[in-house]
Amino acid sequence: MSNYFKILIWILLIYSIFIAFLGISFDTFNTIKYGGVDLRNRVVGARLLLDGRDPYFTKSAKNTPDYYVDGRDYYDLPVSRCTITPSLLLLHIPWASINYKIQQYLWFAVQEIFLLLSIFILAILAGKRYKIVLIIGFMFQVGAYFWRFHVACGQIYVLFLFLIILAYLVARSSFKHSSFWSGFLLGITATWRPPLLIMSIPFLIYKKWKLIFGGFCGIVFGLLSTSLITGVHIWQSYFSAMKIVEKFHVGLITYKMNFHDHFNYIEKVKNSFFSADLPNLDTSIQGILFNKFSKVVTSEYLWIALIFATLILTLPMFRKKQRSASWEKLFFSGSILLFISEFFLPAARLSYNNVIWFLPVSLLIIRADKPVQLFNAGLIFFILGMLANYLYNLHILTIMFADYSILIYLVWMLFSWDKMFKKPNDGIISAESS
Repeated sequence: MSNYFKILIWILLIYSIFIAFLGISFDTFNTIKYGGVDLRNRVVGARLLLDGRDPYFTKSAKNTPDYYVDGRDYYDLPVSRCTITPSLLLLHIPWASINYKIQQYLWFAVQEIFLLLSIFILAILAGKRYKIVLIIGFMFQVGAYFWRFHVACGQIYVLFLFLIILAYLVARSSFKHSSFWSGFLLGITATWRPPLLIMSIPFLIYKKWKLIFGGFCGIVFGLLSTSLITGVHIWQSYFSAMKIVEKFHVGLITYKMNFHDHFNYIEKVKNSFFSADLPNLDTSIQGILFNKFSKVVTSEYLWIALIFATLILTLPMFRKKQRSASWEKLFFSGSILLFISEFFLPAARLSYNNVIWFLPVSLLIIRADKPVQLFNAGLIFFILGMLANYLYNLHILTIMFADYSILIYLVWMLFSWDKMFKKPNDGIISAESS
């Protein structure tokens, strides 16, 4: 490795740490000033669930006590803003009764900790010094728009990222039945975020039956444990509400973008229904076609498109299938499929979903034998996408450009993996025995 490259990556590291501290200071300000609007609907949902009420169809009204009020609840819609699964809702129950602002401060800390832990775990697994520096250098994403938006809204996608990385760590460990427990962890996570199911495709193609069986057990455990606590009817209510949310997303159900005025001050928290002063753009395929071209695309067409896209993306795995594949390749492919699938969902896709890209890009770095392998024509899309994440105030469409630039880069890398890494065993830790 040349001295110029060493200097370059150390400059990247120093810059990234500076941007990270700057980003955390902005996040702290936004957390203090605003109400974390997406965290609020989860907390209210957990409180309603504790009281035996339906978190998906119970609406805030003018006489609703502050404890149960979601200030962003559109009062002329039939459903609440709580859109997470009952399994994930249970995570909020242990501290649901705590004052909301305290919960907001705690969740702010949890988000930053999960991101830093994700960076730390992958950096430790990287091995070589330049790889460690490059992965730690990803702290610059703390200053990017998508992370700013994630923290300001009180979102939860960083938890999914952390758990997938943890599953990867478990899979490549040497203890007995590690692949089963990796799958079990992924299965439980899938009951919190169902699109994770698409990650199973590379594992199925390469016949990683222990991990698949672990995933199945994790899903069953997650569903049964939730149903025993909440009752099966909560799942029925969740799926009914999601059908309505889809219609709302494409304008088949009309509403007025207004809220109850007195909800601005809830549980002694000012600006309760305001989010930070950040642009907001739905970059899902369905959202773009409806909002920009007034075209309604229903979920049936989206699922067909997703199946078709998945077949194209996984075709090289069938054509060039080897007897074994590394855990790096499997989790790389699976996490990219997950990232892509979010664009096809019949629901809003906002830029905080982008936090998932950290895993596949880090796995590229971990897998590389030489720094030169990381440089190809596709890299320009990643660089442009990240630059756009810092220039989001120029124009609202900059956000769309950023999201789709990262998408193009990841698809490019998915098709380039076998060409970039030609060793027969394709990886550092083989998954052959699992």
